[in-house]
Amino acid sequence: MTATTRSMPDRAMAYVTAFALAGLVLGVCFMRPGSTPFLPPCPFHLLTGFYCPGCGSTRMLYFLVHGHPYLAFRQNPLALLVFPGVLYGLGRQIFARRSLRFRVHPRWVTAFLVVIIAFTVLRNIPYAPFSALAPGGVPAQIRVQWEVRGVAVQAASRAESTAKSE
Repeated sequence: MTATTRSMPDRAMAYVTAFALAGLVLGVCFMRPGSTPFLPPCPFHLLTGFYCPGCGSTRMLYFLVHGHPYLAFRQNPLALLVFPGVLYGLGRQIFARRSLRFRVHPRWVTAFLVVIIAFTVLRNIPYAPFSALAPGGVPAQIRVQWEVRGVAVQAASRAESTAKSE
């Protein structure tokens, strides 16, 4: 690994990536994915009907930002596991005074591509346990039931508190 002076394209790319990621995080703070045209659905899934490796990543980020790591994991487990490495690399690139040039061994790149391809194939198999890798998987229906129950409980508790105050 050799340290070299930082080039302008490296710095610009790091800032553009950080700005885009910050914009996405800000977007999912205020908008639920799928409910607005600003956070569109996956075009690969719309065209083919298959889930790509990134399908569910926006919802994963939405649940992560809102403090639901289990639901985030249910949307896209691979993206959730890779996300800390992306943040570390981006932070290192932005805050380093010198750009560190290093080579990733081709076997690591190949291994990561094999993991991505295997993840993509497995999450598109419609049988258990592989269907759980699809965005939301089977537990998504359970989550919807919990949300419906939560809304009903909140509505019932509001009605009870209103009745008690009158």
